[in-house]
Amino acid sequence: MITRKKLNIYDKIFKHFISKDKGCILAITSDQLFSKVIRGAFRSAGLPTNSLFNCSQLDKAISQGKSLLVRFTQVIFLVDTTMEGKTGVIHLKSIKELMGSSCRIVVATNEVGRERIIQMYEMGADNVIIKPISVDSLIQKIAHTINPNKKIGRLVDECRAMIALDELDKAEETVQAIISIKADSPIAYILKGDIAKKKKEFDTAEQNYLQASRFNGHYLDPLKKLAELYSDTNRLEKKLELLKKLDVISPLNPERKIDIAQTYLEAGNEEMAIQNFNLAVEQVKKQVGEMICGTLMKIARKAQGVRPDISSKYISMAIEQKGKLLSREDLWMIAEMGVALRQQGKWQEAISYYKRGLEVAPLSGYLYYNIGVAYLQGKEFYKALSSFQKTIEYSPEILKKQAVIPCNIAKAYIGLGRKKEAAKFLNMALKQDPDHKETKRILLTVWKKKISASRQPHQS
Repeated sequence: MITRKKLNIYDKIFKHFISKDKGCILAITSDQLFSKVIRGAFRSAGLPTNSLFNCSQLDKAISQGKSLLVRFTQVIFLVDTTMEGKTGVIHLKSIKELMGSSCRIVVATNEVGRERIIQMYEMGADNVIIKPISVDSLIQKIAHTINPNKKIGRLVDECRAMIALDELDKAEETVQAIISIKADSPIAYILKGDIAKKKKEFDTAEQNYLQASRFNGHYLDPLKKLAELYSDTNRLEKKLELLKKLDVISPLNPERKIDIAQTYLEAGNEEMAIQNFNLAVEQVKKQVGEMICGTLMKIARKAQGVRPDISSKYISMAIEQKGKLLSREDLWMIAEMGVALRQQGKWQEAISYYKRGLEVAPLSGYLYYNIGVAYLQGKEFYKALSSFQKTIEYSPEILKKQAVIPCNIAKAYIGLGRKKEAAKFLNMALKQDPDHKETKRILLTVWKKKISASRQPHQS
């Protein structure tokens, strides 16, 4: 549990980054709830939102980020992968390569498996957020992302430049300076290995890379460096061993499967080479499918609100593209499909899609909430309430996300004539947003009396 003392520390780190270090946040998301949480983080830290920016498309984020560096010293990219599906992950590496040390990347995603999270880190993410997330947890994640030792970061950049220029004596002095600050720094020993490799002291390079790996077993860079070293020194068996280990840790990288296949080919094992080439092709096919889904969903969002019928058509195509590969990571598409159908009054069809989502996420309170809202639209109050009760059972935190959520639950109770229970949820909505218009409208029409935000509704 995060204590208030720790939260205060995280607040201070976040506030210092924005107000003193002149950093900024670039949020790449179309999720209104997530955007609200980001703005809430600024309010919680007592910061104005003039250092918070939004970008609607991930492929345009780099140019916007570069333009922000004219006014700010560093940009934190808050990248919502659900905006473009898993396809968003492929852009992370480009952002990191082109922006360098002037950016950090925090990826926000729905609940995903370990393999996908590792892929995000390997592609360049500095931190990963599992949505939904509270304001306090978001501030904590950002604080952990922006608070690494700045002096070490500066020394690492200097050392890499020295190695590139063959100024190896100066590079060694800089590495020692890093180790004096943090004795178990894996990046310091990677740099020591790079220096030794430049000097063709391959055994020393190997020992340093191994040491870096011991300091942080989840850090993939030392293993990658070892694989490169074994390749350069023609130690194919050791290289293959490292590549296989990396493939087990991060199996979603097709380039690594190609490297494994090439190494088998060099070792004269054609059968295993072809097998791994084929695995690489299958992985790329999956990624291409994800890109198609991302494009279909982008088209759907363009039509959303203007022509929900066109929007739902393209979302349906995206979901069908997924086929049997539909997973928890794709629930955002189910949610958008439901919204598009409900906008057309097709609440029964929306429910059928939500139930399809339950096949891959049977305990999702958020799906049950959407099912409840759809039943509410059809005035099926018993079924709506049943779904809302499962929402509270599986995801009780949802009640504190937005005032509209307890307000909708209250509507189900009102539809069944259970005003006392409805009052409990209306009070909950007012507590979150004293000016919530729909809650006030219900109080006025159901209780026949205008109730101020500070008063409680009658529980008759």
